[in-house]
Amino acid sequence: MYIAVLGGGIAGISANYHAKINGYHCEIFEAGQRYGGLLDNFQINEFRFDTAVHLSFTKDKCVRDIFDKVEYLTLKPQAYNYSNGYWLKHPVQNNLYPLPVEEKVLAVNEFINRPKKSGQENYKSWLLGQYGNYIAENYPLLYTRKYWTVDAEKLSTDWVGNRMYKPSIDEVLFGAMTDQTPNTYYAKEMRYPQIGGYRKFVESMAEECRIHLNKKAIRINLKKKKIEFADGSSNYYENLISTIPLPELVKIVSDIPNNVKDIATDLWATSVQLISIGFNRPDIAKYLWFYVYDEDIEVARAYSPNLKSQDNVPDGCSSLQFEIYHSKYKPLKMQEDALIEHIISAMKKMKLAEKNDIVITDCRNVPYANVVFDLGMVKKRNILRDYLDGMGIKTAGRFGEWDYLWSDQSLLSGKRAIESLAGLI
Repeated sequence: MYIAVLGGGIAGISANYHAKINGYHCEIFEAGQRYGGLLDNFQINEFRFDTAVHLSFTKDKCVRDIFDKVEYLTLKPQAYNYSNGYWLKHPVQNNLYPLPVEEKVLAVNEFINRPKKSGQENYKSWLLGQYGNYIAENYPLLYTRKYWTVDAEKLSTDWVGNRMYKPSIDEVLFGAMTDQTPNTYYAKEMRYPQIGGYRKFVESMAEECRIHLNKKAIRINLKKKKIEFADGSSNYYENLISTIPLPELVKIVSDIPNNVKDIATDLWATSVQLISIGFNRPDIAKYLWFYVYDEDIEVARAYSPNLKSQDNVPDGCSSLQFEIYHSKYKPLKMQEDALIEHIISAMKKMKLAEKNDIVITDCRNVPYANVVFDLGMVKKRNILRDYLDGMGIKTAGRFGEWDYLWSDQSLLSGKRAIESLAGLI
């Protein structure tokens, strides 16, 4: 059996890797100059930055068997939140200790008196029902507009899972009285390669794969089972797995009915502008990663590459990478140079760094960051996936499946695609 895979991110690499294990001939066609997708990294002088924050916390044996081939560091998931001059441990809802007493009283009262019958008709009603007005309005509702680029009432709750901690009243009270709170993050430990960045976790799989770079698919002829590429070349396939974004895939597949195309245009994702900064001091980064709620700061989230691994920076240095999310509903307000200056001002406000601490800056855009679970998205996505499956195209990965998948889930998604073709599931 011959299998062509579109996309050389972790799902595509996993598909090729598991195809080879099962004795199938498989090739990857990647549009970019490097494989890795969102798990890739880049270097500015001796500073290495992952494409956004990545840490592994999987418990899946299949994934651990692959990732653990690499020497890794074990990290505690100690994240923080910045809001109006206060640094609060994450998650905020049970770590209110730094706030003024009157605000803590208000937060606790409104948590106790939250609308118990609030349903899950949208993410806003879910947040109000879980945390009460004060916590919801000052933290996750603000963050939603930054991260998802729309208001929470426009989102479903299909993506939430265990991502949002739901504390008891005892936990809220305890966290309002002391900062000696236990870790209630959904992962108890996280892992990161000692050297080479997060990409290192997938290199052992990639070494087993046949990957063709600079191969952007522009047309798929279902009748001929033929892929045409932007460089003028083409390739026939027996079986096809796509990890490229679902709406982009629909655009290039021949003879798709208009009603299916119309559904695809309703799916959308956020993009992320990454502002990466290297410092001439080793002590700039205080937290592994943190969230920002102030509305006058464009940043949604930031992380420290050097706290993940000192291999990511030169000796005596440190680094931070800031994420600014944007979409058709929330366009970027500034161009690259202005964004860098904005980040420098924000760091000063947050008392993280001064301009003379900086040795390198970089600003770049990642066009596909997160698929957005707006109301009705899951039903539309499932129609598209079922249609494509019926046409002989398996989908895999975060953007192929159009789901909020972590790296381990994306790896398993590629594996499942192969097992499905082989009739194993």
